[in-house]
Amino acid sequence: MSHPVGAKTYPNSIFKQTTPDEEQALSDQPRFQTWYKGWLTRSEIYERRLPDGLTSALRIDGPGDSALSLDNKGNIRILTGKKTEVAGSGVLGIKTWGQQQLHNERSNLQYCAGGTENEGQALNVLCYGDYVEETIGSTRYIKASKIEITATEELVLNGQTIKLQAQGDIEMGAAAINTAQVNKKDIVLGQNMKFGAGEDTDLQFDPRASRNVVSPGNIHHTILGDYKVKSLRNMSVNAVAGLFISTPATATVQGLAGMIVNGPGGMNIKAAKTSIETADLDFTAAKTDITTADLNVDAAKVDILGSADVSITGANVRISGALIYLN
Repeated sequence: MSHPVGAKTYPNSIFKQTTPDEEQALSDQPRFQTWYKGWLTRSEIYERRLPDGLTSALRIDGPGDSALSLDNKGNIRILTGKKTEVAGSGVLGIKTWGQQQLHNERSNLQYCAGGTENEGQALNVLCYGDYVEETIGSTRYIKASKIEITATEELVLNGQTIKLQAQGDIEMGAAAINTAQVNKKDIVLGQNMKFGAGEDTDLQFDPRASRNVVSPGNIHHTILGDYKVKSLRNMSVNAVAGLFISTPATATVQGLAGMIVNGPGGMNIKAAKTSIETADLDFTAAKTDITTADLNVDAAKVDILGSADVSITGANVRISGALIYLN
């Protein structure tokens, strides 16, 4: 049964060698001094020194190729035996009622997943309580091809500034998304689309609030249901090039207090039939031309007053009345 081990060449982000490897000629052989050698498990405690007279170590060898080494540089190394098919082989087990560590220099940790029985996990940490990690005055880096954070109750991201950056998509899904901010700005260089059958409501409680839509392009609204626009104050619709209102059904324009239709450049009314119903009608024009195939005027009283000449021309002119006054 083969087990993957760590690579011989490590990436620079984990460890960078600052000094070259040391070499010594062992023609004189290292010197060994045995303190203890057991006959039951072949364990041994001994000292060793290399021919340079400086490099030395105290070594404790136990059964199963496990060892403890203390060298002249102040290093302490703990080695376990190789992992075999025996369950729990090659494992370093530590059980305490707590620990306190102080490392005055950089620490490098490397974990390997090992065999397939570990489900690809290289490090597994289980805490029965709070997990507190603090980096003072520096930056905390987490790098992985995929990072997954699962919170069974609540996930809180608290920071002076929070940035979410992605080369691809950013997806958010929730039963409800609530945001609160003083100012909000969205910069969309491409297409902005919304899909859904829910209600879209925009409420502004400040009477000084305003809503502006500025677009150098086109704005299209396609409504399958009713479309209502209501303003409690004045409403203005201005179109520089032209204004066109069309409907295949009946169009109603109503002003309860009054209505003004103003066309300084001219006004044309075209219809199959035009009806005007009003209590009082005042018609003032610098010049009036009426061209029609048939003109009927039916009124209880008709007054025609011309400050200059009044001409009535026709093939036949008929004036009928109970009394006709000519002055």
